Amino acid sequence: MVALRAAAIVLAVALILDARLGTHAPSRALVALDVSGSWAQGGTTGRFAEAAQRARGAGASGGELLLFGDSLRAAAVPDRPADGASRVGQAVDRASALGRPLIVITDGQLEDAEVLGQLSAGSRVEVLAARTAMDVAVRSLELPQAAVPGDSVELRALFVTAGAPVPAVTAALRLADGTTIATAPLGSLGAWSEREWRVRFRVPERRDALVVRVIAQASGDAEHHNDTLSTVLDVRGGPSAVFVSTSPDEDARFALDLMRGAMALTVRGFVRVAPGQWRQEGTLAPVEESVVHEALARAPVAVLHGDTAVFGPPRAFTRGSLLLVVPPREEEGEYFTERVLGSPLSPALAGLAWDSLPPIVVGPSPVGAAWSALMARRGRRFDERVVVAGDDAPRRIAVMPVRGLWRWKFRGGRSADAFAAVWGGVFDWMARGDVDERPARVASPWVREGEPVTWRRGAGRDSVVTVRLRQDGTTADVNVALRFSDAVSTATSPPLAAGVWRATVGTGTSAFVVNAGAEWIPRRPIVSRSAVAGDAAVGAPSSLRNGWWWYALLLAALCAEWVMRRRVGLR
Repeated sequence: MVALRAAAIVLAVALILDARLGTHAPSRALVALDVSGSWAQGGTTGRFAEAAQRARGAGASGGELLLFGDSLRAAAVPDRPADGASRVGQAVDRASALGRPLIVITDGQLEDAEVLGQLSAGSRVEVLAARTAMDVAVRSLELPQAAVPGDSVELRALFVTAGAPVPAVTAALRLADGTTIATAPLGSLGAWSEREWRVRFRVPERRDALVVRVIAQASGDAEHHNDTLSTVLDVRGGPSAVFVSTSPDEDARFALDLMRGAMALTVRGFVRVAPGQWRQEGTLAPVEESVVHEALARAPVAVLHGDTAVFGPPRAFTRGSLLLVVPPREEEGEYFTERVLGSPLSPALAGLAWDSLPPIVVGPSPVGAAWSALMARRGRRFDERVVVAGDDAPRRIAVMPVRGLWRWKFRGGRSADAFAAVWGGVFDWMARGDVDERPARVASPWVREGEPVTWRRGAGRDSVVTVRLRQDGTTADVNVALRFSDAVSTATSPPLAAGVWRATVGTGTSAFVVNAGAEWIPRRPIVSRSAVAGDAAVGAPSSLRNGWWWYALLLAALCAEWVMRRRVGLR
């Protein structure tokens, strides 16, 4: 009886402490060495030499040595790290799949550091962080891809700092020939902080692809590879599209931003602020009504928002592709988009979740349209109306009797994706045959070294498009074959060296900039850690809690001890 009670107590304590069974025969650890280019920040690779020595030592102790950065691979340790990314996720996934601990040796500037929380027990992360130094960098910028001479465009740039405060930062906007367009003091920035700079400037009177550079200037800056970020502004002789709004609202504002930023169109916008009083969008400079009428009539792509009959029948005086946006004057209830119909916009609208979008206001459905792209139903009613309809012949004309799409953009996330798909699909369909005849065009006017170059399908329908690339200052051409399909309108080509590149596709030529790699941008480093929890590695002894029979044995011992006590008259 006493022995049963003692055994039950010992077993209960062992279960509480999750005692292990057997001896520990640990499996060999995987050793993952970071070979990204961020080791070179500060102008020295001494830290990487120490990291490589540690990795070789861990590998000689029985671990399998892997390299990670932009990919995971088993290879010899390079003399200089040069990968264009710092992603450790593949190494963590491989260690988890094999059930083995992982030893990560890195400089701490990981893109996906959150995955380290999935490491198995026995893993550890060794960080050889760089010394704290003052550094300010230009992380990103936004600028319309195209404009007309004399137009006003806005540039947005994001400046970030490293682990030391920067007393004074100056932002400069220059052209490739050294012409300074704008400068502004940004003041002091703290450690690991960021600040956005917005500047509106007048497009120079040059009809060319202008290389625009944003430069961060600070006294004592320790790293100059990340001080400049360049892009290309395509300055054309005349507007490819004209956007006119008689009742400017959030719908018009967001649609015009998308038209300029995402569709690679040169857009001139006009808004009516009072009867007979027109302003140029952006600068709000006064414009004669006759100028607006002429620009709208001659534009190959025209968008008329609000009162579509302000200049008379719009189908009569315009000659190019036409979009009529007719916001309903009266609100007859809330409408919810629910289904996509077969139309030229189907590829852009397919695959989106329409049941979770904010409500919109939809007017009466257009009459006589050749196709309808998107339907909306009134809440708790059977009233169904068309959101987008259009005709392909004799020219492309679309009608959108809708108001309130700006709510999708304002909410962000999937709703913003739906906003971009609807407006972008309409704009792309309108411009497909008239603005850009190139079979393919670069998706972004700037990329970073080490990143693949993304291309969008243009006017051509060929599944394979050959692009001839040439870097400024060289005479050698690089030919790239892009492969498109009916379901995918984008393709990628291998990364390129930093510099200004000219792309020739068919008879058209465009320019884009490859900037210094993202590994030069400072990131807050993680700290060294060891994984004391998590999944057990293969070879680790099992614990008592993993076997149900131990709980059954404990219960049986307690019951037997109680029965024996009752038999001898004890309670």
